[in-house]
Amino acid sequence: MPVYKDERRGTYYYSFSRSGQRVRSKDYTNRKDCEKDMAKALLTFKASSGQYTFSQLADEFLEERRTRMKEQSWVHLKVMLDHFVKHLGSVRIDKLTPKQYSDVLGYLDGYTKHGKPLSNKYKNHCVGAFKRLCNWAELRYDVHTSVPNKFEAYRNEPKKDMKYLTLDQFYDFIEYVDDPVYYALFITLFHLGLRIGEANALTWQDIDFEKGLVSINKTVSTKLQTAGKQYRISTPKTASSVRTLPLPQIVSNAFLSLRDKVYHPNGEIATAFVFGGLAPIPESTITKKKDYYLKKAGLPAMRLHDFRHSCASLLINNGATPLHVSKWLGHANVTMTLNTYSHLWNSELTNIAKFIDDLAGQKKPKTVRKSVRKNLLT
Repeated sequence: MPVYKDERRGTYYYSFSRSGQRVRSKDYTNRKDCEKDMAKALLTFKASSGQYTFSQLADEFLEERRTRMKEQSWVHLKVMLDHFVKHLGSVRIDKLTPKQYSDVLGYLDGYTKHGKPLSNKYKNHCVGAFKRLCNWAELRYDVHTSVPNKFEAYRNEPKKDMKYLTLDQFYDFIEYVDDPVYYALFITLFHLGLRIGEANALTWQDIDFEKGLVSINKTVSTKLQTAGKQYRISTPKTASSVRTLPLPQIVSNAFLSLRDKVYHPNGEIATAFVFGGLAPIPESTITKKKDYYLKKAGLPAMRLHDFRHSCASLLINNGATPLHVSKWLGHANVTMTLNTYSHLWNSELTNIAKFIDDLAGQKKPKTVRKSVRKNLLT
């Protein structure tokens, strides 16, 4: 039950859900007075909290979280909770039975999306979201259920091997890309290592051709379409994801070639999306194009995110340090880079061993003590 500010009036109020309906308090000129009355109201609600159903609790929980989360993250949370509310909406939290909860898990096991079953990892995320709701209800209204904790988590599937294209494979692939938009997009993904949402969110004003720089400052999702929205723009994944990179000439040339072909009704392209114009290209469309060109090039199937891994491999195999790779990819820290790509630095360990041998061969000790010689020979 958070306190909100009415920016237009300059007043404060609190809001909560009661019997499935949103209730708004009176306006307060002072935030402290609003918080004081809210605390009193909270004590009153706790007395009758046992009457709350999962549907009512989910509504209030989501309303509170909406102001504290990125929009895209909030939508993901709502989608995950909807799986439970669909089956448990009218159930009181203190009356939840193991059978009812087990039925929801069975529903998740049989649920398919685009013809594919949900991964165990995603099902664990859904269960985690439901437990967050239960923990929140206990803190807010002193109601409790231990049912979810009686069930074991889904066992995550084995981690899939990382796929990436070598430089030669990428050039084999890009030869078959005959559309200038997708040509520039795949050139960007491979050489800049952007996440697909970062690349798809680029506008022409993010590119400075004179200074040879590109600014990555937002991300876009075309997967979650609600309330008539075809896409959602938000801040990048982490603060470190906001970065400015120098433009490799091959990427700059692809951008310039594409810019000459861009159509904009007002003749002003600064705010237009680099890939898509008035709206970003749906990720599903990009995926279909990627699959088509990979097949034509005779290359194995891979995800769009694997172009990012391909960029990391290219950088590492050409001597880039973990710090530089981390900054180029916009990782939160170097530890994340090492955890993800440490296996690609294994060849560097061999080079270090060879380097040490070369140094040792250049200058040998004049004498070797008898005890050391004896140990070397045994």
